[in-house]
Amino acid sequence: MLDIDFIKKTTLTTPHSSGGSNFKTHILTKTSNGYSFKASIGAILFASVFSSTGFAIFAFGVYKIIDSGTFFMENIFLILFGAIFLAAGIYLFYKFLSPRVFNKTSNNYYNGFKRNNIKLNRIVALQLIGETIDGKNSSYKSFELNLVLDDASRVNVIDHGNLKKLIIDTEVLSTFLNVPIWHAESKNS
Repeated sequence: MLDIDFIKKTTLTTPHSSGGSNFKTHILTKTSNGYSFKASIGAILFASVFSSTGFAIFAFGVYKIIDSGTFFMENIFLILFGAIFLAAGIYLFYKFLSPRVFNKTSNNYYNGFKRNNIKLNRIVALQLIGETIDGKNSSYKSFELNLVLDDASRVNVIDHGNLKKLIIDTEVLSTFLNVPIWHAESKNS
């Protein structure tokens, strides 16, 4: 028998993943077997800016080498700089487009393309945590949705900046999974 009070006392209330976005990264959608978080248009555009900028800089560096026939240091710098932005954009696409699925038919939650499954009946609560991200010139709020499992461990589902929408989505999932929502205090990072 699960001791929910013990799980609640021992579950960490610090952000699972420090940092986060200041915009809505995902949209909860109904599927034939449950619910799924899909990337928002804003998240796709954000990743597109990184990858297209990186590709353009990379391609320009390659063009300059082909055009001049020599490996000038500034052209190699352009290629490396572009490759870093391109890689960051590809990583963001992977991160944002990875499926986050709650499937009642298979009784599984999975996040990612590898489908590391967690049985839905292991989820005892949904945890919401806010944090303030401080930058050099500004700060913003970011919010996490975590699954709390029967061993008091947590699994991060999403992290984005629209608290009102995240609360609505969490309420839908709470009803779907028949588990409570635990609100943790906001943290500064």
